[in-house]
Formats: sequence, C-alpha cells, structure tokens
Amino acid sequence: MLLNKNTIYCFCWFIMSYASITSANEYQPFHPPGKFINLGMHVMYIDCYGDKSPTVLIDVGIADSSANWYTLAKNLSKDVRTCIYDRAGYGWSDPGPGKRTTAQIVDELNMLLEFAEVPGPYVLVGHSFGGFTARYFAATHPNKIVGAVLIDSSHPDQIYRLSELDNIKNKPPMKITRRELAPASMTEFEKRWFVLNSSRKAVFAQMNELKYFKQSAYEVKHSGPISDIPLAVLTRGKSLLPEINGVSLEFAWRDMQKDLLKLSKNSWQAVIKDSSHNIYKDAPEEVISNILKVVNLSR
Repeated sequence: MLLNKNTIYCFCWFIMSYASITSANEYQPFHPPGKFINLGMHVMYIDCYGDKSPTVLIDVGIADSSANWYTLAKNLSKDVRTCIYDRAGYGWSDPGPGKRTTAQIVDELNMLLEFAEVPGPYVLVGHSFGGFTARYFAATHPNKIVGAVLIDSSHPDQIYRLSELDNIKNKPPMKITRRELAPASMTEFEKRWFVLNSSRKAVFAQMNELKYFKQSAYEVKHSGPISDIPLAVLTRGKSLLPEINGVSLEFAWRDMQKDLLKLSKNSWQAVIKDSSHNIYKDAPEEVISNILKVVNLSR
C-alpha cells in the first residue's frame, strides 16, 4: 500500500463501499471452495491448492481481494501447494478483534495455518501492505519460513519518505461508496467476493488497516532480522508518484525497494517493465516465475 502518515488520498480509489447494488441471485447461498476455520474469537477463510512442498502463502494489499489471485494461485499450484486467504473483515472472514496491525494479522494467520492444518514450511508472498505480513512473519517465526517474495511491497520508512504527498493541492475526494454492479467479466466466485468486499465489515477492516498503518510500520521495522532465505523483490516498472518541491517520490519508492534486498544475503530484484503497482495483474507470468525460483531454491 503506497501511503504516508497523513495521506491516503492517492490510493483511496479502491476503498470499498458500505453498500452495492446487486441482483437478487447474488443473495442466494453460495459455498466458496475453501475452508472456514474457527479461531475462537472469529472465523477465517482459507483456500489451498496442490500438494507439493513447501506451501506458498499469499497475502494481498489493503482493500484488495484474495479472489483476484485465484487464477494465479491455481496456475502456481501445478508446481507447489498454494494458499490464499481472507484477512479478518475481508471476503468470507469475520471481523477480527483488536487493532488491525501487522502483528495482529500475523498472529491470526499463524493460528489459521495451525488450525487449518496447512503443512509447512512456508514461502510467503506479500503484495503491497501484504509485504508487511511476509516480512514480520519471517522475522518472528523463522523456523517456519524458507523463502519470501515481496511484490511492490510497502516499506516501514515510506510514511516519512513520501511525506511530500501531503503538499499536493486539489486532492481528489476519498471514495467511500461504490454502487456499481460487479463487472460482467467476473466469475460467479469473484462476483460473490465483490459483494462481500463492499460490505460494512470490509470497509471497517480497510479503514482500520489504514488507521494503524504507522503502528504496523513500526512493528515491522523493529521485528528483527530475517534469516538469509531466498528473497525476491519485484518492483513495478511504471512511475506512479510525482516530483514535489524538487523531491522525486518515485525515486524514493525505488530506493526503498532496493533497501528490501538487505533483508537477506540471498536476494534479488526484478523490475517488471510496463507494470503498475498491481504487478500480479499486469505480469502474472513474472510473478509465478519468481515465486517458483524462490520455491526451488528453498527445496
């Protein structure tokens, strides 16, 4: 998630609504392909494919959909067990207790994997804000993690290094409602997720992750080192951030992406040409290729 301490406006186009206009059949019972796991305080949803070790576990950006990764996960599962899940409040998962910080998210994810009996070891894939999850999990559970892939990942220092975003005038208004129907091109599974991610609980989950982003950044920065596991850092090729008062924010972003390479001595960076922040949509083959490289090195 590309945001700083006070500014979230430039990425609020994806903040979901409190209500959607839906057709009558979208309210009919629908059973997703994954599992519902009771963690005691709330129920979470996880979906796994394939059976070859290690397990690739994917965490998405703020307000993004695990359903958006469904096709990629299915393709990846031909070579390695792959799991996608809904963070608390999103999709088929219940709202979670406590502050929606990375530490809380990782604690719940660790419980989810244990209760769902998803075998390790794990290769963590984190896109945007999900990169915080991958990094924190690797630092706090080093015996369970054998590799990681950070996809245009958030960086703990971005709150400060992108602070010039606060100086932009005529900021676009925050979008807090969405009334459009799910795109016709979506599968029935994706349409159901679209409706769920327009719900009140999903909006609160998104806003709380944004509210506690600074705390999450602090937790990640001070979570400690990770072992020298295979680590791929995928960075977008397109420039998305402006230059303000002589400060190139895109350069700052790219510098932070390079800084992620220091997390492991066994790391590499791939700048994906013509890709925006959502690299997994623009170049899924590049994402799969780098994940499999990490997987093969970890075996």
